[in-house]
Amino acid sequence: MTVKINYEKCGNISNCPGEGLCIKLCEQGALIDEGGNLKVVDENCDDCDLCIANCPNQAISKG
Repeated sequence: MTVKINYEKCGNISNCPGEGLCIKLCEQGALIDEGGNLKVVDENCDDCDLCIANCPNQAISKG
């Protein structure tokens, strides 16, 4: 199962207190910066949950 982004909570990478920490933590490249917005690349997600556990805005969840 892949992750889902709540874009209302996320607030774009430029407004993230973690400065895109989820992207930095994802070793599989499942989370990318697409024009300042967070995007999930489903086929790369290996369900490690690092992004969910470390999102300062609690904007990432299982989908």
